[in-house]
Amino acid sequence: MYTAFSIWYIACRAVDSMGTKTLISCDEFERIAHDLGPCELIDGEIVQLAPGGFDHSFSSSKIDRILGGFVEDNELGWVLGNEAGVRIREDLPRSRGADFLFISYKRIPKGKRPKGFLRIAPELIVEVLDDDGSWEKMHKKVDDYHEIGVDMVWVADPNTRTVKTFPLRGKPSIIHDGEQIDGGRFLPGFKVPIARFF
Repeated sequence: MYTAFSIWYIACRAVDSMGTKTLISCDEFERIAHDLGPCELIDGEIVQLAPGGFDHSFSSSKIDRILGGFVEDNELGWVLGNEAGVRIREDLPRSRGADFLFISYKRIPKGKRPKGFLRIAPELIVEVLDDDGSWEKMHKKVDDYHEIGVDMVWVADPNTRTVKTFPLRGKPSIIHDGEQIDGGRFLPGFKVPIARFF
């Protein structure tokens, strides 16, 4: 019987006689991902995610508490964190892990908890930029979220103490330290200084 590590190793490293890597489907990834630690599926290949550094983890935790508390207090919907699995596409298998997301009770009714990774686009996804500040990787992740219809993506950058907002089919904007961010039509009434995120 294979261990989780064996499955991961086979999925990531096995090659056929032509030197082609073995690819796995979103379903296969979802079955084994919980045993692998933080990871994503990118075009059929498992990509391990590095643990967050102090600033990344600190901001992720604060944003989760602030937004999560607001959503819960106002009974607006579901809050998922901790690299919540989000399916992007099946044909070239891709599943992402979101730092934090909000999906309303309009999209997933209260009391109904779907199993496995999320297959319905949430209204909002929040990512915290890694300590290395790699915007190239983050822009690809934002594009993936928009591909499935996520209405808004916020990317918090602890290094610059800013939040960059990416509306679906809209122009990105930057909110600077000392300014406030609001939830727009998805989180009506939510408005806080972004300094609280850092």
